[in-house]
Amino acid sequence: MKRGAKPTDMQGYIRSYVMPDTPWDRIASGHPASALTLRLLPIILLAATVPLALVVPSMEQFADYALVFLPAFTALVNGPIATTVATLAVIAIVSCGGEALGVLPYPQSSWTDLPPIIAVGVLCTILAWVRNRIVMRLLDMTLVAETVQGAILPDLPPTVGGVKVAVAYRTHDGSPGLVGGDFFDVQETDAGIRAVVGDVQGHGLNTVHLTEALLGTFRERALDDPDLATLTARMERRVRLHNRGRDEWEQSFATAVLIEITPRHDTIRVVLCGHPPPLLVRGSAEPIAARPMPPLGLTDFGLQRTEVREAALMPGDVIIAYTDGFIEGRNADGQTFPLVSMVNAHIASGIRDPDRLHRKLKADFQGGGYMRSDDLTVLIMQLPGSSSR
Repeated sequence: MKRGAKPTDMQGYIRSYVMPDTPWDRIASGHPASALTLRLLPIILLAATVPLALVVPSMEQFADYALVFLPAFTALVNGPIATTVATLAVIAIVSCGGEALGVLPYPQSSWTDLPPIIAVGVLCTILAWVRNRIVMRLLDMTLVAETVQGAILPDLPPTVGGVKVAVAYRTHDGSPGLVGGDFFDVQETDAGIRAVVGDVQGHGLNTVHLTEALLGTFRERALDDPDLATLTARMERRVRLHNRGRDEWEQSFATAVLIEITPRHDTIRVVLCGHPPPLLVRGSAEPIAARPMPPLGLTDFGLQRTEVREAALMPGDVIIAYTDGFIEGRNADGQTFPLVSMVNAHIASGIRDPDRLHRKLKADFQGGGYMRSDDLTVLIMQLPGSSSR
């Protein structure tokens, strides 16, 4: 990512695969239109009731409530400045009441109504100031978390070694841009292009620590290790070092798929460590099946030989690696996301470009109402030598 670029400009990143459906979801997720509506709600309420009270006497009771509670409503969704303005507006209206200055026929207020209104307004302004301080602290913490994500997760360019690349990443808890348990990277090496997509158990700080450790190991060893079996052993050792000294309940493991594309782009090699197999897409999507090994941290390389699966590649082939958070997303009927059939439909329509393909998959996920309870990562690579759109 270029310096100064915004997180939303990061190539291939999708900050949310699920858009809020209901009004409450939009409010809870901080949807801009809903946030603006909430901020303007006190003014809308006052504008709807006070003019009616001037025309319809029976509406005066409702207008009184709206007038008295205006500072409180304003403090709920606005800052101290807006709350102060709302308080001064209420004081001005009450002062112009029939039994005070007598300028307005409504409200029927007197000078004795002002002290409690002023007290409530001052209290609401203080509460709004305190809430703003808390919100700013939370925003600072979110910014730090997104900075950590930028330091841990790779900044993938549109192409790596002549191969087009697009990636979508989303954490499980609905907070966009925060670091989760999924990890991914693509490196160009002397042995060809090497990629990894993985999923660390859990979602806490311990998970982030192991995620960073595994990515560091991959980035360093992918450049020098002669084959995927050796690289897999290095990552297994990294997990075991992470678990050293921890009791049984504090130990972690990680699933991963390691991919190697030869320099001539004619062969792909895959190692599965308890992870869903990647898809090789030519005429249609087919999983690159290999005998899966146990997840990293649970494998004993002294007793079990790493199986590396090879498959031939052709120009224009597409490789899709993903975590289980994608295919385990469920809709209202309890059906999981049909990744293979969705990919086949888009390939049949001529869409093979990684960026366009993952945006289509995003639309399928949203349009189908699929919800997820885990981190989500999709890495799509396309070999050169074939026209795509």
